[in-house]
Amino acid sequence: MGILIVPAAAKAPVPAPSDAPTIVLVHGAFMDASNWDAVREELDRLGYRTIAVTLAGRGGSASDSDTPSLEAYRDAVLAAIAGETRPVVLVGHSFGGITISNVAEAAPDRIAALVYLAAYLPRNGQSLQMLAGMDRDSRTAAAFVVDAERGVASIASDQRGSLFCNDCEPATAKAAGAMMVSEPLAPLAEPARLGERFARVPRFYIRTAHDLVISPAQQSRMIAATPAAGVLQLDTGHSPMLSQPGALAALLADLAAPAASAEEHQNVR
Repeated sequence: MGILIVPAAAKAPVPAPSDAPTIVLVHGAFMDASNWDAVREELDRLGYRTIAVTLAGRGGSASDSDTPSLEAYRDAVLAAIAGETRPVVLVGHSFGGITISNVAEAAPDRIAALVYLAAYLPRNGQSLQMLAGMDRDSRTAAAFVVDAERGVASIASDQRGSLFCNDCEPATAKAAGAMMVSEPLAPLAEPARLGERFARVPRFYIRTAHDLVISPAQQSRMIAATPAAGVLQLDTGHSPMLSQPGALAALLADLAAPAASAEEHQNVR
């Protein structure tokens, strides 16, 4: 079976039904919650409630006093959804895929669906470091800068936009590079601990066809190893929330709508 190709702006936006779940947005490495601003504006216009979480270890986080770890990241998301009365849709971008997987293992009944956006989709015992090491087609290795004394990594400033926002307009790519932050090193090597609780939660994957950070080939390998209920594709680079926020919001609204059941999205792969 092939993958359903979703060109930018091809999906009709789905207005939020009265019982629509909250959409919770979890950023990836070198980013914070501000990367979701344009998508949140689009979803707000459709009537969806959203929460964007900034994880520990980066500027502006209320949890900066915490030691960054996968456990701290998981707990930050659990705290963000603690007041929600219905299960939420969790969206993880890039490294955020590992975080939402750990949240699902901890509290599967709080999650209506997991959406992996150009994300690492781990199996039990796998870390970002392990999954990235399998990706021979990623172009990030040469731009990865380690500050061992501070315990953080960063992306070389002259390559940020071209790697993470390669399909963006020049001004957007420049702004995207300026938004990027240092990333704590330790959680990148921590393995996910996943079992049958994680496996109970429906999963969807949004592939990015021109991704230079997590290559399309690596995305396909992870999906093959941990199958999803549905696989969709955007014709973008690694950061569709910046390059095509309207198209991404339309997909997320479609997946979040209660009528968008796992059965409806079967066989799009």
